Amino acid sequence: MTRGNVTLIGVGRLGICSALVFEKAGYNVLGVDLFPDYVNAINNKTFDSPEPQVNEFLKESKNFRCSTDMKEGIEFSDLLFICVDTPSTGGDCHYDHSKLSRVLSVINSFKPENKHVMIMCTVMPGYIREVGRYLLRDCKNTTLNYNPEFIAQGAIMKGFQNPDVVLIGAENDEIGNRLSEFYKNITTNEPYIAVMNPESAELMKISLNCFITTKIAYANMIGDIADLTPGADKYKILEAIGHDSRVGLKCLMPGWSFGGPCFPRDNRALLGYAEKIGFDAKISRATDQENNDHTRIMAEKYLAENKDKYEFVNIAYKEPCNVPIIEESAKLKVAEYLARHGKKVVLKDKKHIIEVARREYGSLFTYVEI
Repeated sequence: MTRGNVTLIGVGRLGICSALVFEKAGYNVLGVDLFPDYVNAINNKTFDSPEPQVNEFLKESKNFRCSTDMKEGIEFSDLLFICVDTPSTGGDCHYDHSKLSRVLSVINSFKPENKHVMIMCTVMPGYIREVGRYLLRDCKNTTLNYNPEFIAQGAIMKGFQNPDVVLIGAENDEIGNRLSEFYKNITTNEPYIAVMNPESAELMKISLNCFITTKIAYANMIGDIADLTPGADKYKILEAIGHDSRVGLKCLMPGWSFGGPCFPRDNRALLGYAEKIGFDAKISRATDQENNDHTRIMAEKYLAENKDKYEFVNIAYKEPCNVPIIEESAKLKVAEYLARHGKKVVLKDKKHIIEVARREYGSLFTYVEI
């Protein structure tokens, strides 16, 4: 006996994690995706993911299957979660909603009634009001809600099951209460469940990430200042700052600049949205600049060491990270700077991460699998 049916549209890197966590909590889950071979691999349980726990959850699952049939997915449940890619566009200051909009248009073409649609991917503030609701215009008694995830690559399953915050941008109180109960069943801790309207939730999603990026950039700025101050210990300074309860220690240690598929683009997206509505988000602009400056400072410090050879271990956008994501990796930016200044640079990491780096950078580096 399951808790009920759930449809998840878009069973990619994040979608499959959501689906498996939903299934683990006792729901009967149908995933919908475009690619038959991928769907078959999931159904046959031969799919292999680098994301921790995914393969184990998939092998243990009893009430999760996938289909390429959107009509089947729509009819399967009144809860339709959408988890598709919204990549950066417009000079990284906006998100490309084209895949999401196509999914909403396809749902609308079937004219379903009495559905609750949840957008799990990151969108620009105003998307649901300005675009999303229009795309579902023929779906009677159907709500469109915003329910994005707060996860970290390499710990997605843990992030879904043990979040600090669950964000629900609900069109009305009924679906807000229903989703609150849904996530009480999903999570294994007792997270803060924030229910608000979709417009507030859209802005909250990117605002949270931007606060974190600002904190990281601030820590690195203080670290760089301390490095230029005779006798100052940047680690002791920031540790003391972090012990003030108004600040906290998380994301407050000096180190590499922030990177990856979320933090940089969310900071720029907030800046772009603010400009659109006529507001100058100076802190977001300064955060982006400080992050770039810190990478430059680190690169120049390494070059000043004047070594014949430099080695970098764990080259993904953060460490430790088992997933092959090198997008905006500060460590790789420094490595590239050194290599282009004539230095021999050796990159060391797991095979699947090295393969991605080799495709991106070719013969610029020497690669070692560890």
